[in-house]
Amino acid sequence: MKAGLDKQKIIEIAANMADEKGITNVTLKVLANELGIKSPSLYKHFSGGLDELNKELMLYGWCSLESEITRVAIGKAKDDAIFAICHAYRNFVSNHKGLFEAMQWYNMYQSKEHLKATQGSISVLFQVLEAYGLTEKQKVHSVRMLRAFLQGFADIESHGGYGNPTSLDDTFDFAIKTILNGICDLQGGEEV
Repeated sequence: MKAGLDKQKIIEIAANMADEKGITNVTLKVLANELGIKSPSLYKHFSGGLDELNKELMLYGWCSLESEITRVAIGKAKDDAIFAICHAYRNFVSNHKGLFEAMQWYNMYQSKEHLKATQGSISVLFQVLEAYGLTEKQKVHSVRMLRAFLQGFADIESHGGYGNPTSLDDTFDFAIKTILNGICDLQGGEEV
């Protein structure tokens, strides 16, 4: 293995390759060529082969997203925090399409490691929602709704699925405002 090439550095390089070439084009052979090593050398860090590399990319992606949305939420509250988080999520996907693809189909309950990686970004949303005076069940519903909106919108957008000439930025903000209006209507209301 080349000097200075540890597992974390290899994951970062693989993530950049995924963003540039697409996740399906990141194989151990292609990655080894990029690193200037022979592909069997990668098994030192990824004994499970490509499956393990893809799992590591998924974990790396969720940790990176958590850092980004936590950074933008600091010092903001309620609607301002939700808007900042949503825009950070969308920007993350725009800048990391390949990594986002790796993050898509995971089971957060598959292992403690998976759960920990995905809980961070979810817990930021729960913390922001504390200010709305929602019940625990309402917070769960709201987080699920925000997550479904963000993941769905970003996935469709990253695959060029919106053909109407209406501004996507306007649609994105309209959707956030609509969701926030629904959340505000829940405050002090009955359990959903």
